[in-house]
Amino acid sequence: MAFFMELSVELYKKPLPEGTTLCVYNRDRLIFSDSGRWLTPLFALERFLSTYTGERDCLCAHDTAAGKAAAVLMSRMGIKRCHINLVSDLAVAFYEEHGIVVSWEKRIERLACKTEELLADMTSEEEMYRLLRRRAKLVRGVSIEAKKVSFAYADQKPILENLSFSVEEGGRLIIQGDNGMGKTTLLNVLMGKLKPTGGAVLIDGKEPSTLAKRTIGYIKQQQTQEQYPVSAREVVSMAVDPNLDTKQQKWEIDTALRRTGVFEMADRNFFTLSGGERQKVSLSRTLCQKARLLLLDEPTSFLDAKSRTTLVEVLHSLTVDEMPTIVIVTHDKELEADLAWPVLRLEGRHA
Repeated sequence: MAFFMELSVELYKKPLPEGTTLCVYNRDRLIFSDSGRWLTPLFALERFLSTYTGERDCLCAHDTAAGKAAAVLMSRMGIKRCHINLVSDLAVAFYEEHGIVVSWEKRIERLACKTEELLADMTSEEEMYRLLRRRAKLVRGVSIEAKKVSFAYADQKPILENLSFSVEEGGRLIIQGDNGMGKTTLLNVLMGKLKPTGGAVLIDGKEPSTLAKRTIGYIKQQQTQEQYPVSAREVVSMAVDPNLDTKQQKWEIDTALRRTGVFEMADRNFFTLSGGERQKVSLSRTLCQKARLLLLDEPTSFLDAKSRTTLVEVLHSLTVDEMPTIVIVTHDKELEADLAWPVLRLEGRHA
């Protein structure tokens, strides 16, 4: 039996059909093939596996060429064995380090491509994956460019002055500063609710006020004492794409509620929930919205330890998978340490 099993899994080493660049088997059964170039077939495989319900206990791949980028993606998808027509030393080292059985027809030191160079000295698998998604243009986020931004209310001292920073598509930024340093004002400028009195802000190369609806998702501090007869589910449903059919809308809403751990509260009045619970429902709403830019204002306010952990986990999954651009304003040093994102500090009354 063991000998037969070994022969079966060797089927993935058979020559690729003409025009095909990637074949993936589970043992002796072909489950996926593609004819694309570069990393396109592997990202197509990732999408396929996200909905594939068949057996995947021994995934084996045959690829035309593999550098470290392909090795990173295959490892992430649970490939156990692979045969590569042309493989690099960097890829072989990564495969072997992660327990993937690899064979090849030709081995070279490096593939002659920019991606191989960029990954050569990187060790964080999460950051390598983010880089690959960005280079494949599989990022939901939008760019932010703030150029010498100033803001002041009439006849008052500037709250922000000559503030410049940029965030790339799918990037992450924490804006740190004590209360009164202009953090929330800056968010309102990014949303287009306030117009800079000096300088300019561009989101995806456009002025914030001209962006398409649903581009920006905003989670404010949960301080309101207002009361309305609206359930948590209804709050989240306000953000779902109305063009989806009813079944898909329900799936999107339920998934967002489960992701933040408030599904069991779905039918409760939103305004009877605690501040932390409302915060998580609001995060569910922005997940349902699929915002390209997510702005959070003091998101850990009112959160207990368990809710903080959920928040950090959701933010982490967003930055690895969907990759919207996320900006958080906070004076919470613990959150800064938990996320380990780039930080912009607002000090004094001016930037």
